Amino acid sequence: MLGRALAAVGALALLLAGALLVWSYSALWRPVSSREVAITVAEGAPAGEVLADLHRAGLLPSPVAGRLYLRAFASGRSPRWGHYRFPAGSRPADALERVLEGRVETVAVTIVEGWGVEEVAAACAAAGVGTVDEWRAIARRRELIADLAPAAPSLEGFLFPDTFRFAVGLAVPSAADHMLDRFREVWRAETAAEGELWASPLELVTLASLVEAETSVAEERPLVAGVYRNRLARGMLLQCDPTVVYALKRRGEWQGRLLLRHLATDDPYNTYRYPGLPPGPINSPGRAALAAALRPASHDLLYFVASPGGGHSFSRTLAEHERAVAHWRASRR
Repeated sequence: MLGRALAAVGALALLLAGALLVWSYSALWRPVSSREVAITVAEGAPAGEVLADLHRAGLLPSPVAGRLYLRAFASGRSPRWGHYRFPAGSRPADALERVLEGRVETVAVTIVEGWGVEEVAAACAAAGVGTVDEWRAIARRRELIADLAPAAPSLEGFLFPDTFRFAVGLAVPSAADHMLDRFREVWRAETAAEGELWASPLELVTLASLVEAETSVAEERPLVAGVYRNRLARGMLLQCDPTVVYALKRRGEWQGRLLLRHLATDDPYNTYRYPGLPPGPINSPGRAALAAALRPASHDLLYFVASPGGGHSFSRTLAEHERAVAHWRASRR
């Protein structure tokens, strides 16, 4: 009798296991959602709360089914925070895998070479990544770049220009870290074979920002960097117009047009008045500008001015430069 009872129990267990498998397949591998659904998984949310949210959103027929899936297939993974969007017809198993893998909804943000912190802040805020004020605040946290440029006055110049994909809802400090890490990656690659640098990292990034502001012509970047290096070596004022514009912007005095009187502005970023490089970068230089600052062209040029045919005219002497300036002005009449 005992043997028959045990056999019956075993058969019942097998029957229940089979039924559970059939139910699990039906519950987890058949679409249950007929519309697109979006949910947000809070940071640190326990698995039970996430399963309940998926169930309420119509993506999971039962939290129990979700627990069975996690036990059988999660392999130590747990739901990851973020904003998720599930297309219509999503299967519960697919929805669960999405949150286990962290395939969150993302937004693309493109930071353009030569942008300053204000432009970076505006672009990120427009994409929903923080607010302009939050970006202004993070830019003041110069300790975030202290490993590379401890004397940097801000993060200006170090929020690397590139296209980033940020998780929707990502906090500004985390987004800024991505930009700073990208800068470090490019910096390491560009300096790997340099040996001893001819200037400090802060000075080189500052010079790169001047190069970025002065020209977008690839072959001119090393020439421009060489001009500034020559002027620095001779103790000459750099007389870089974009530094005056930057000075006016940070003082709230920029009106969209650079005038002769602005060259006398008493600001440490004004390289018409203060010798040497400005205290820090004036924009976010791209990789090519950084490379030009690291490896300026070797020449004896000291001046350049816009050329009527595009690009710039470079000169060795003031007399040559004045003729180039006169030619440029005549072309604008």
